[in-house]
Amino acid sequence: MNKIKKKIIILQLMALIIGGYGCEMKKEKVKQEPRLNEWQKEFLAEQGLPTEYSELNITQQLSVDAIYEMIMYLEEKYGIGFEYTGYVRPQILEKEYMTAIPEGGNAKTDTVTVTREDDGTFTDDYPNIAVRPYYEQMVTDYIKDYFNSDKIKVFSTVTKTTIKDLSNISEETIRGNVIGNSVIFISNEVCTENEIESFASIFVKQMQKNNLISYTQIMLLYNPNIGELNVNNYSDYFSKKNIKIRLSCHVKSDGSTTITDNKLYD
Repeated sequence: MNKIKKKIIILQLMALIIGGYGCEMKKEKVKQEPRLNEWQKEFLAEQGLPTEYSELNITQQLSVDAIYEMIMYLEEKYGIGFEYTGYVRPQILEKEYMTAIPEGGNAKTDTVTVTREDDGTFTDDYPNIAVRPYYEQMVTDYIKDYFNSDKIKVFSTVTKTTIKDLSNISEETIRGNVIGNSVIFISNEVCTENEIESFASIFVKQMQKNNLISYTQIMLLYNPNIGELNVNNYSDYFSKKNIKIRLSCHVKSDGSTTITDNKLYD
């Protein structure tokens, strides 16, 4: 082999060695680059966890990446801010999900769940949260108008809605597009037990007329101070010492209705 060929081969080998070494250096450099953005660092600090990616264990790394991904999914989809409240890693019989509330929301009534489906896509129930106050107000207005009294409290949840345009929620768009539950408290100053039983029959017909699948509990209170009830304490009133009568009104998906007198026990 002549000197020129030897020189070319040596140069080629050196290039391969240096090139390969350079690739390894590049890979190592990528591994060492920070993996956390400012949102994740702030979030980890709030949770009392390290803000350096390398200091997190593998579960924490996967979790903080997933939480950020889910929060961004919500904010980009709905154009509002959300506050993280909880996260569950995928389990054998449970999908991965995160909970959050819209900025200014209440954890009792406004908790949104984002779920990662088997194909990797996200689903969420924010439309239920967005529709809930309108549904609750619709039920409240109907009952107050019926009895011509403000001594009434309604607490509602929406379990499903087919309303697509969340910027246009009204009684008209709610009709036929919502499945909801309500707990209704009525002061004993407003009506008697017989009158509330009559009202329950009229109420289920109204919900049926509006094609609203619903489960509603109507309760006549002994205590006339209806103003003390709120979303945080109303379940404390589910006892005989507070309630004269509790009626369960069910409008089913097939349009049929039932009214049940639920006996109360201390």
